[in-house]
Amino acid sequence: MPLTFLISVCGNGPLFRSIESHLVTSIPLDTCEWKRSYGRPVKNVRVEAAFQPFDAKILDKFKNDNWNITEQPVLHLYVTECDIETYKSTVKEEIDNWLKMLSNYGIFDWMILLVETVDIKKTKNILPRTTVVDKMRLDFGAKHADRCISVLNPIKFEMKATESFRCLLQRIRYLMLTGYNRNIVKYEELVRTNREKRNQEGWSFIKYFLLQEQLAFVLEKLGLHMEALVQYDELDAMFSQFVLNSVFGEKHQWLKVFERQINDFNGITMNSKKMAETRKKVVDSSASILEFRSYVFERQAVLLNASDRQWEIAERLLPFLFATLKEIDALKSETPDGALSCWQFVCALEVLNVCDRAIESKDMTNVFHHSAPIWNLAKDKLYELGKLCGLLPGFTPTSEQLHMVVQLSAGIGDSFLDEEPLMDTKVNETDRSHSPKRPIRQSSSDRLKEALGSNQAFQKLYLELSELAISTYKHVGRLRSARLVGLDLGNFYCTLSKPQKAVVFFTDLLRELKAEKWNYLASQTLLELASCYRKMEDWIAYTKTCGSISCCLDLEILVRTFYFDEFLVSLKCIKIPDGEDGSDETIVNVLEDHFQLLSIEVQNAAQIIQDDLIVAQIKIESHFPREILTNQISLAYCAHDKQAPDSSKQSALLSMSLHLEHKQDNSLSTASVVCASKLKPLNRRSSKLPQNVTRTDFNNEISAKNVVIKPGVNVIELTSKATRVGVWNFKQISIIVDEKLEYLSDELTVKQTPFEITTKAASAVLSFKNLVAGIKQPVKLIISGGSFIFPKCSMIQLKCSKNLKIRSFETECMDAIFKPEVSVRLENFKSFDERTISMEVICELPGQRDEKYFEHSISLHCPWSRNEIQIPLHFMPPFTASCRLHSSETRKFLQVIIKGTEASLVLSDAKMTCDYKGVNLKDQNPKSQNNIRIYQGLCVSYLWEIEVEPLKAENELPVIKVNFNVQYAHNDDLDDKRNFVCKFDVQDYTTLFRIYAKIESSELCRVGSVCHLNLTISKIQESSFGDLMYEVLPDQHTWAVCGRTAGVISSEGQSVILDILPLCAGFLPMPNVRLSKYIPAGRNEIHPKLEPFPPGQVYNATKSVQIHVLASATEGN
Repeated sequence: MPLTFLISVCGNGPLFRSIESHLVTSIPLDTCEWKRSYGRPVKNVRVEAAFQPFDAKILDKFKNDNWNITEQPVLHLYVTECDIETYKSTVKEEIDNWLKMLSNYGIFDWMILLVETVDIKKTKNILPRTTVVDKMRLDFGAKHADRCISVLNPIKFEMKATESFRCLLQRIRYLMLTGYNRNIVKYEELVRTNREKRNQEGWSFIKYFLLQEQLAFVLEKLGLHMEALVQYDELDAMFSQFVLNSVFGEKHQWLKVFERQINDFNGITMNSKKMAETRKKVVDSSASILEFRSYVFERQAVLLNASDRQWEIAERLLPFLFATLKEIDALKSETPDGALSCWQFVCALEVLNVCDRAIESKDMTNVFHHSAPIWNLAKDKLYELGKLCGLLPGFTPTSEQLHMVVQLSAGIGDSFLDEEPLMDTKVNETDRSHSPKRPIRQSSSDRLKEALGSNQAFQKLYLELSELAISTYKHVGRLRSARLVGLDLGNFYCTLSKPQKAVVFFTDLLRELKAEKWNYLASQTLLELASCYRKMEDWIAYTKTCGSISCCLDLEILVRTFYFDEFLVSLKCIKIPDGEDGSDETIVNVLEDHFQLLSIEVQNAAQIIQDDLIVAQIKIESHFPREILTNQISLAYCAHDKQAPDSSKQSALLSMSLHLEHKQDNSLSTASVVCASKLKPLNRRSSKLPQNVTRTDFNNEISAKNVVIKPGVNVIELTSKATRVGVWNFKQISIIVDEKLEYLSDELTVKQTPFEITTKAASAVLSFKNLVAGIKQPVKLIISGGSFIFPKCSMIQLKCSKNLKIRSFETECMDAIFKPEVSVRLENFKSFDERTISMEVICELPGQRDEKYFEHSISLHCPWSRNEIQIPLHFMPPFTASCRLHSSETRKFLQVIIKGTEASLVLSDAKMTCDYKGVNLKDQNPKSQNNIRIYQGLCVSYLWEIEVEPLKAENELPVIKVNFNVQYAHNDDLDDKRNFVCKFDVQDYTTLFRIYAKIESSELCRVGSVCHLNLTISKIQESSFGDLMYEVLPDQHTWAVCGRTAGVISSEGQSVILDILPLCAGFLPMPNVRLSKYIPAGRNEIHPKLEPFPPGQVYNATKSVQIHVLASATEGN
């Protein structure tokens, strides 16, 4: 609500009363800017004004520093209505005396208001030289002209006075805030001066408290709630320091007021009526320390709630309660039994009600975070009161305890009903939907008195508070605290004879304690669980719990031995229900609580072969106090996952990375290491253990039966037959006791090396180097038995592809000649044996003219496989053959060129035949060179002259097929000769035209002198070609043709003379002449066509002729 400022009024009272109502209603309608001192932030505030007659007694208090800031006027107003004569005669003197009085009291916040009443009829033609306001400003406002204001009377001139009245309101607001700011500064100085006198005799903290609280009231009304809160925080800290100093001997006289016995302990209440009553007690010095402390916290809570910081109220509560209890102990104030517990309980519930109303706050997370321990505190204090008043389950209150309940109820007091509560609920109570949803509650004191009234009410409220504490702790993620509250709730259920409900909380706590390695606390929880299971007659759970207790190393040996005997007795008595398949099921228990697996080591020295024994040695530590007989110990293994991370190598490492910063010129400025998750808080999460251990697949296992495990470390050997092939890891261990109880481990964390079970498959391969066709090539058949068991009379059958044969000279082979199919017997062949059989293959050599390899394959039929094994073979040709046609005038010659590629061979008996009549082949090869050695890269030529009868040439025999036949043998085996046959086609073998060229000169042929090239083209055989084109193609470095270099002639023949110029001296080859078929352009063609002649149809008689060119005469000289 706006702050009401006091303004003293002097002068014409009746006149001011006529405009007072307008001022009171108009001033709060608008805000004004408040410029605060000491650089504090500017704030727009809305103020109210209250007017009172001028009183000099108030000024006396102000002068003597005994004033109240809320009772001190902030502005002094002088109101008058006069003309010039009246002003000069009386009013001026009155104003002067009034200002002198204010100046004597050190007050400079004044204002002179002239209310003018204008008579238009009288002053219509009169223009006064000066007005009353001007005279006032000259007399009193030389430096403060803005404090002298004139305004039309709004009652008489409502329309005309509007503008002047608005200016008056703005001026009054400004001067009010200016004066109030000066008063606040002076009041702060007064508070500061009073505080510095705290060590003087007679100084009272209560008076100082009331003095500074006035400043807090003013700041609160101005909307500065946080600054007002600072005032109460200063007073709080100051009082705590006084109490602390009193412990060490510095006790002030005023502290004796708070040493009286505490009879009222009604706690904090956010109620204006109750706070007003408490403040009255503080003023009268009749408040106890508990009431005083409660009042200060209530005021702090009101200011925090106004600032929408309800979570901070909950945050401040616990330190406030603990500090107050310490101060009561320091002052040795007497309190009835249970009084402080009642006070703390009421305070806790009252703050929780405040937090419950803040459902639309943006800081709900903080509200829940700070309210969780308050629920726990309320639960604990209620339990203390129940224990004190005999309200716990199983107890009946005595007469003394009933009398104590009456005294406590009287000390708590009655609840206050406030028509306008200070804490704004903001929303309807019935619309609350956040968890936990609760109905409209009674006041805190009424709930406590109701709970103390009967055992049932006490139990109901205690269970409600416990559940709320647990749910709130879980909501904010504080699971450990929730488990501890659950422990108290479980013990309470035990006293209620409800062990089935207590077990739930004990089990949750036990799981948390085991995860956090609180072994002693876990063992104590197990004792509670054993008692609950025994009361529930759950013998299976009781047996498991007794076994766990006997393995708790933190308990005494007598306790462990007792529960071990209980474990064995109950294990014999329990009956296990049959499974779905009719077999007896076992009770599964966690192995880590009873045994500790230290190491696993595979004892097999060599590689584990399928169907061999797997031998593994484990070291296991038993926590039982005595030896125990196990029916079976099994260790399951599963396939090794290469991508799965090793759990033993995992570590909680921070995600660190390198961070580089560069300057504008790309040079390095700084280098640092940063954490990628720096914005993510490091929350310590609860480590959850699985409630039930899942049994893995034990189809693959190694085991040992009827093993006695003694206390301490035991070395046990487990064996099994290796049935499946692969790489394996041990996954889970199982220990069965009495065929009823099975201890299963979780994932194994011990360091282990994967082991491999292998099976060596039988194999058969052919080993060979580069293979050459047409020659015997050695190969080796390598047979590896592996783990296959060979039957008697086993054999391997080898089948060759077309044009490929194989043979073997081993005794296992039935034949030693080359055949397309061979069978190899495997007599007395055992598993894991290896045998190598030497064989030879030969591939037929076709008449191939290029170096492309020949593709073949051999199929193996093996006894260990139903499928054929295809082995590809690639043979390279040992040599290649090509044929060329040569001409000498009309005679024709065939040249066969043999080029070696791979092997070193000997060629002999080369022959060429033709099956056509009229074709005669004459051998031109010397007889002395019959056997010729050939190797890679070497070429051998054979030459035959071919004669064709003139009548059969070209017409009857356009293509002549000739057969070339030569024998070859390997250098290492010359007797093994084989034939190579290749067929060639001979075509265009008739000479049609003859070219003859001759160079003539007038003298000798010299460099730089023009010579004549006589070119003669003559027809030898008839042809169907009409025109021919010749082209002279000289070497550009030796000859230069003068003129044209080409021309078209008829096919009948013609002589052409060309001018050429030799460019260099020496024996120069004759310029090349090319003859082509000339085909004129058709109708749809633009250019004629040229087709070359095959080499055998044109004979150039002077192609190899050289011309002797002399140097020029100039060079010769």
